[in-house]
Amino acid sequence: MKELILFCAVAAVFVLCGFILKKMGTFFESDKNAPPKKPEKPVLSIAFEHTEEVSFLNELLEHFSQRSPSCELNLFYGSPGEIRRQIKNGKIDLGFIRKDPALEPDESFHSFHFVLDENVVACEPVGLPVIPLCHKNFFMNAIWKKNSTNPQVSLFINQLKSEYYRNPSI
Repeated sequence: MKELILFCAVAAVFVLCGFILKKMGTFFESDKNAPPKKPEKPVLSIAFEHTEEVSFLNELLEHFSQRSPSCELNLFYGSPGEIRRQIKNGKIDLGFIRKDPALEPDESFHSFHFVLDENVVACEPVGLPVIPLCHKNFFMNAIWKKNSTNPQVSLFINQLKSEYYRNPSI
């Protein structure tokens, strides 16, 4: 009789464990099918052809940071060819290169052309302003991938367009 009671108790424990494992499997399977979680902090990666362009666009970067305080800005610099490659590979979201009139437009990019005024640059190591000897303007080209999925790119470009007018003859 003791053996029968012990056998029934062991069988009940096995049935209970099987029921618990089945419920856990259902729970983990439903969690696996859930959509992936979005990253907590949005990031915008911007590359510049020349480092002084960061200073020229400082106000734009500050305004964007104020409008999107949770967005992390990553700034890089490199050659125009490298910037284009990095945008195509998805490592950079947006690039600023000086407009070369001889360069054919690339159909895989959106672009926005604008005129940038050379202005006073602060020399950080000594804390003094560096003033250009002659005032000049130069054409800039903001480029980004046509099928960009980063919503921060659209926000930044909209702000850029509102601060700089587009000249259709460029």
